[in-house]
Amino acid sequence: MVEILRVIAANFKHGPVTVRLPASVPVPDGFRGRVRIDASRCLACGTCSYVCVSDAITGSNDVLAYHWVYDPGRCTFCARCLERCPGHALTMESKPAPIYRKCGELRVSVDVQLPACPECGQPSRPVTPDLILLAFGETVTNETRAAMNLCPSCRRRHMGDLFAEVLR
Repeated sequence: MVEILRVIAANFKHGPVTVRLPASVPVPDGFRGRVRIDASRCLACGTCSYVCVSDAITGSNDVLAYHWVYDPGRCTFCARCLERCPGHALTMESKPAPIYRKCGELRVSVDVQLPACPECGQPSRPVTPDLILLAFGETVTNETRAAMNLCPSCRRRHMGDLFAEVLR
């Protein structure tokens, strides 16, 4: 008991001491930081928000855009969103997130603009060649590829026309 009192007295005598860390601590290999989105590659499918266990990523549909929101304060940095993204639009920074004082202070919101349908001009969901190959396999035709770039109503009309030709 007497020894602890000596340690406390010595600490009061010397005052507080802060040990400064170097300006930047080296980041280990494979470090997972904040999630970033490349809007040009985003398919606006919402898979990232579906697989996010901590609700750090949310998405909502609008007529002309898909609203992608990420809050690193809620993120567990598990990288499930990156693994499941069919458009490979997500990446993770290789540095730690900055310090923040309020919840939601680092929240990022991105509007992913939906491309226009080549036939009617209405917004349509983008489709990558990889996704078409996954859906149709080796049986995919040029007509199918072209139809996948159309909006849902033009796609139904186009596929109905193709089906009618097959029946003739």
